[in-house]
Amino acid sequence: MSTQTADPIEFCPAAACAAAVVRLEGFIDHVARLHEEAQLASSPGLMAQLEAISDELILAAEDARDRLAQVEAVSAAGAMAQLLSAIRDVRMRDDAERERAKDLEARAIRFLAAAGLYDATFCRSLSGTKLGARLHVRPLRETGMLQGVR
Repeated sequence: MSTQTADPIEFCPAAACAAAVVRLEGFIDHVARLHEEAQLASSPGLMAQLEAISDELILAAEDARDRLAQVEAVSAAGAMAQLLSAIRDVRMRDDAERERAKDLEARAIRFLAAAGLYDATFCRSLSGTKLGARLHVRPLRETGMLQGVR
């Protein structure tokens, strides 16, 4: 007997990693607000504790982003989460994050192309990279899904 779920986060590793990133970023924002309040209250001890918590949350969020770049999406929600994360990483202008963005985009595109949900022009315009066109122009042309591209 197998259990089925309609919630893509429950069965898609990429969606689950993306959900973890979102939760951690929410906690980071909350801790930042608490830090501001502690600063206004002139509580250096509390400020130091909140900074340590914030640092740990930032590291955990980066680990979750790294996991997101390493897992395969098994749902459109997971693939879209990977594309959105790739967009974020490209915009950060950091070499390591740019490399992670390539991995994220490649994994997302592979899933979306296999599911027949991929449009190279649209995805390239969103992410600002040319990786998608290099990965799937030929396979899509061979299947007849992409007409007139050379």
